[in-house]
Amino acid sequence: MTRIPIAIVGCGGMGGRHLRGLHELYASGQSNVELVAVCDLRYDNAASLADDAERLLGARPQVFQDMAAMVRAIPDLQGVAITTDTASHHTVACAAFELGLHVLCEKPLGLTMRACNRILAAQAKSGKALSVAENYRRDPMSRLMRALIDAGAIGTPTLLFDISASGGDRIIILPWRHDRYRGGIVLDAGVHNADMMQYFVGPAAEVYARTCLLESVRYRNEERTNLTDFYDRWAVEIPPSIEATAEDTLISVLTFEGGVLGQWTNVYAAHGEGFGRMVVYGSEGSLRFGGARNGRPLTLCRDDGGVVSGEDILSLAPDFCLDPLTAQLFGGERLASYECTFQEADRKLLAWEYHEFAACVLTGATPEVDGHMGRKAMALCYAAFESATLNRPVALQEVESEATGAYEADINARIGL
Repeated sequence: MTRIPIAIVGCGGMGGRHLRGLHELYASGQSNVELVAVCDLRYDNAASLADDAERLLGARPQVFQDMAAMVRAIPDLQGVAITTDTASHHTVACAAFELGLHVLCEKPLGLTMRACNRILAAQAKSGKALSVAENYRRDPMSRLMRALIDAGAIGTPTLLFDISASGGDRIIILPWRHDRYRGGIVLDAGVHNADMMQYFVGPAAEVYARTCLLESVRYRNEERTNLTDFYDRWAVEIPPSIEATAEDTLISVLTFEGGVLGQWTNVYAAHGEGFGRMVVYGSEGSLRFGGARNGRPLTLCRDDGGVVSGEDILSLAPDFCLDPLTAQLFGGERLASYECTFQEADRKLLAWEYHEFAACVLTGATPEVDGHMGRKAMALCYAAFESATLNRPVALQEVESEATGAYEADINARIGL
């Protein structure tokens, strides 16, 4: 199998997760990529990831602190996976395109809509592939949810609810997720919700929202989570407390182009009981999503009180079939649930993203989540921010075209856009 040589740019916790995805892809026997280099401004981060790569992949990639030097040293390098902090995505991606590289970029595509549009312009000029690493929709349960909706299992979709509350006053993974000028948790995590909602019921058209910062001081979280292992190396750099500047609460009403109405609430400052649920209602029933990377089954409820879940739900989507690589990684072509740890599921989905990225480079195909799709997810988040700032409904088209940008103006100034 032809393998394209690639590099990981950004060797922190997300870079480590990507490396584990590559390990999963290598182990599948279907790898069409070869990791030949790692790059980070911090040499210690790059060298540490290279050491891990040697252990996991069997060969140590070359270590760099500069992309241009990397391309000069490895002239046949074809692509990069960008896993730097969100605020630098546009700088790194645009430089990669100028260097003639294909780009797989972590979500969110950029820190602001202007940053996102700069990336899209650079990609169009270069003619290279751009894929956004949006992993939730790749999950087998997400694929089944979409297949059931498309098959009419709940009739015509009419309503969508995506509501969650958790977080308290703890630092969520790392301090930068509470920094308005480096991403913020509502953008960094909310872009997943934004992509998933539009994956299930189609493009969003308009948002009316309120956002706020409820917990202005955040404290180091001593409890371990599903993601703690990936970031342990940097735990000593987390201070006992930080001053938060990024919003931690979003409550909104959505209108989708197809007529579906939605209610989207993400609260990352809720004390006490954590809560989360996504449900799509249709003219003939409702479909509850169990979440990504946990394998939980979907639940369909009908007006007569009938409930369908587990293997029985597959009969309502007779054409549902996972692609060959996903089926191999998760253990079946038609899955109603699966058994995996969070870490296992996370790396399997990343393996799929790398395989698709390389396939697009080799064939010229368009990635499922290309730059325009990645921008659409960002636009839903930014339409909410703009709505809260302007105190009016905001159309996604307004923010995508930068017809409005009051919320992001000082962020753009801070990052030089």
